[in-house]
Amino acid sequence: MKAFSVLRGAVVTVAVAGVLAVSGCATADTAAVVNGHRITEQEVQEATAQITKAYPDSSLNTANALSSLVMAGFINQIADESGKGLSDSAAKAAITEIEDPSPATLELVKSSLASQQLTTVEQGHVVELARKAQVTMNPRYGTFDAKAVRFDVSQPNWIKAEPAPAEPAPTTPAG
Repeated sequence: MKAFSVLRGAVVTVAVAGVLAVSGCATADTAAVVNGHRITEQEVQEATAQITKAYPDSSLNTANALSSLVMAGFINQIADESGKGLSDSAAKAAITEIEDPSPATLELVKSSLASQQLTTVEQGHVVELARKAQVTMNPRYGTFDAKAVRFDVSQPNWIKAEPAPAEPAPTTPAG
């Protein structure tokens, strides 16, 4: 009986490891993997916290911070190649509200500022890089559609949308 429970535990462990490996996020703290570069959940959460603390009206959350970090690599690459990239010190100067920005925060700032300087042709190069990239998202943050270069938010099957309340019928005065 004891051997069976040990074996069952080993089978469960192998199955969980297999699911994580297939999803491309074999490390518990992985938010996404882009062309072999791992973006951790901690990096995403730290960047989100720093930006929302400094800019409370920013509407940034971890899901769109992750999609922005995925795209930041492509934007910054094209910006650097076209001579429009920013240094870390230039990014820090642009966000004086954030005392000690994390590397992920700096990447987001650099890509945000650089993207405003890219031509339409350069923006097309960013899209092409994203289309060709190997992007694996942790399902909790959604999915990446490479053909459309679009991020879709995760909607777990256990969360059901609530039906919209029925509109009350208009009342007419009695007469």
